[in-house]
Amino acid sequence: MIDRIRLTYKQQRFETLAVMVACLGAAAWALLASWHLKSVGVPASCLVDGRVPVWNGPIDSSWVPAACQLPSQRFTDALNSWDVRMVSTLGDVLPFFVGIAMGTPLVARELEQGTAPLSWALAGARWKWLVGKILAALLLIVPLLLIAGLAADVLRGAQEPGIDPHASLDSFTSGGVFFVLWGVAALMGTLALGALFGRTMPVVIVALIVCLFARATWEPLMDANLLHGMAVLEMPGVYSPGELLVYQSDVLYLDGKVYTGTDCTVSNGVPGCQYAPGHEPDPSSIGPELAWYVITGDKYWQVVASEAAVMLAGSAALGAFALLWVGRRRPY
Repeated sequence: MIDRIRLTYKQQRFETLAVMVACLGAAAWALLASWHLKSVGVPASCLVDGRVPVWNGPIDSSWVPAACQLPSQRFTDALNSWDVRMVSTLGDVLPFFVGIAMGTPLVARELEQGTAPLSWALAGARWKWLVGKILAALLLIVPLLLIAGLAADVLRGAQEPGIDPHASLDSFTSGGVFFVLWGVAALMGTLALGALFGRTMPVVIVALIVCLFARATWEPLMDANLLHGMAVLEMPGVYSPGELLVYQSDVLYLDGKVYTGTDCTVSNGVPGCQYAPGHEPDPSSIGPELAWYVITGDKYWQVVASEAAVMLAGSAALGAFALLWVGRRRPY
């Protein structure tokens, strides 16, 4: 098995080197951008809800204390610089590049070039051949993506100095262990497509489309199905840094209290509830308002574990499909 892993790296020299350079380069870039932001030196007293107030000019930012205006201006300029903005988007690109770059040649190229039958014969079994390639790819991309993901978390911490990135659900699927999860999912999906199509270019095109669709729909699907039951009602005016808005709903806010449809009735568009005499609220304060149902940052690891389980299960299913299809398909 070790020889088969080494052979895989030798056959995919360019892809292996490209993945290493991309991951380590992205990690170094993120750490450099973090140093750029931290070097501004914004005092802790200037933070608002754990964040540096954005500087929008002397008129729009007149609410910022005078002692914080210059640090806020410098931090905003650094945050909007091209290097920080570019590296901040890598979480939505790098894992998919790594997964597709490593996954495409493993099966599709050998089928396309006609070398798969010889490889199967030398390996003794098709599944052994593919398992060796999968292990080689995982041993390479998992530690590299983890390094890049941890560097992305350091950058998030520098962008929001007063908030722990591991206790904040702001853009949490674009950093940390999700670098690894997205990369493994892209790898397994590309392997399955390679086993199905057996051609390099169609696999790359379809994999890009599927990854783009999966990334765009992941949060809405998870919020609506997996995380819906974890959300709690947030009262108006209450804000917890790092919370995740799961869904919104109309409820009735009356006299500072929350009433649902079981407590109040609406007749001709006017809500009405039973109050003790002398405690009736001002009619102008009665009305439906938009309620936020959120998950607070202290449930970060619970949310990550839940979504990671779904993603790993999907990746395992794609890998199993690739193994099954390689074992059944014709050698061309």
